[in-house]
Amino acid sequence: MTSAAALQLTVGRRGIGQFVRRLRCLIRSTCWLLVFGIALLACQIALLGALLDGQIELGTYIAADVLGSAALAAVLVWRARRAGSGNRYFAALQIVAWSAVAGPFGTLVAMAVAFSSPLQLGMARDQGIVRMTAEHTEVEYCERVHIALLDHRMRIEGASLIHPLMDAIADGSQPAKLEALGVVWRKFETRLVGVLRRGLRDSDASVRVLAATVISKLHAVFVGKVGACQTAAAAHPLTALNWRNLAEARLAYAASGLLEGEQARAQIESAVGDLSRATELDPADQASADRLDAARRQLSSRRT
Repeated sequence: MTSAAALQLTVGRRGIGQFVRRLRCLIRSTCWLLVFGIALLACQIALLGALLDGQIELGTYIAADVLGSAALAAVLVWRARRAGSGNRYFAALQIVAWSAVAGPFGTLVAMAVAFSSPLQLGMARDQGIVRMTAEHTEVEYCERVHIALLDHRMRIEGASLIHPLMDAIADGSQPAKLEALGVVWRKFETRLVGVLRRGLRDSDASVRVLAATVISKLHAVFVGKVGACQTAAAAHPLTALNWRNLAEARLAYAASGLLEGEQARAQIESAVGDLSRATELDPADQASADRLDAARRQLSSRRT
């Protein structure tokens, strides 16, 4: 073996060793962040469940969320200063911030972003990849064409070169993607959820973060409406209109496309109960009775 070959082999072994060490550090950091995120998610789910079940008021929920998040953030900042290296604590702070804004939904989105970014950045650094955008495969291209057909070629308002939203988020430049997400936030409707989910898979971190932020804010809007209606129903439980409004807020949340199947079904079940209460309080309210029948059919179709 020549000296040049020996040197190349030595360098290769060192590179492998460095890669293994970095991988171990990444795994340890990811495991810590995963445990932290799951614990925070469990707390947020318990708190949100107490709110939706009427065990606590909206004001109590907001106070507990804000104060708990502030205390947890203070502890993380203190730990980061003591540790000297605050990468994982910074990621945990991001999870706490999104959790404070959108509860368990924000926690889930923040965890998805936090776990995707370190893995992709680590692979890019160790493999010497300058840009993380890969060429689209044939399957991805077909998927984009399929989704573009489903979104009925929706277009960005006020643009000189108008592109469908899904095309913009899939193939557009970074400014076009960010503008598309802004349009989704301002003009949200159920069929635009696919644009947000595509944004969460984008190779650009800024696009992923904005998509996650829009989703978190949308969850916060729907949860806020449900909470406000629930507070009104609790304050005046003998008013049928309050229970009907609460049911409408739940049904709108379920139909938004932001919730998974079981979560949406749970909202519909609660709405059926609210509408039943409204019809009991005001049997002459035909609108509530019709809405109750429609909600029951909707719930039955989800069970089959």
